[in-house]
Amino acid sequence: MKPETLEYAKYVIVFTTYPEDSFSGVDVLEWYRIRWQVELIFKRFKSIAQLGHLPKHSDESSKAWLYGKLFVAILTNKLIEYATSVSPWGYKLEEYTTSECLA
Repeated sequence: MKPETLEYAKYVIVFTTYPEDSFSGVDVLEWYRIRWQVELIFKRFKSIAQLGHLPKHSDESSKAWLYGKLFVAILTNKLIEYATSVSPWGYKLEEYTTSECLA
């Protein structure tokens, strides 16, 4: 590995057109983080609802199809969040810090 590569690995480099007098470096990174979260949500929704192909018969039918697919993706995401937060036993299982040898 080149020494330059190791040096650049210490930094986060973001190019922006935001005016320097209006946005600090911290502000730019915060907006970039938020933008990235939105990108990840859309990527997940595209995967859940298979949004890869949009039928183009008419503007209205395309909108209805897209809104329906987004509704399904949001609903599925909520159901997954809820399902992963609920224990099938109705309570949290205790964690044991010691282990016993049964043999």
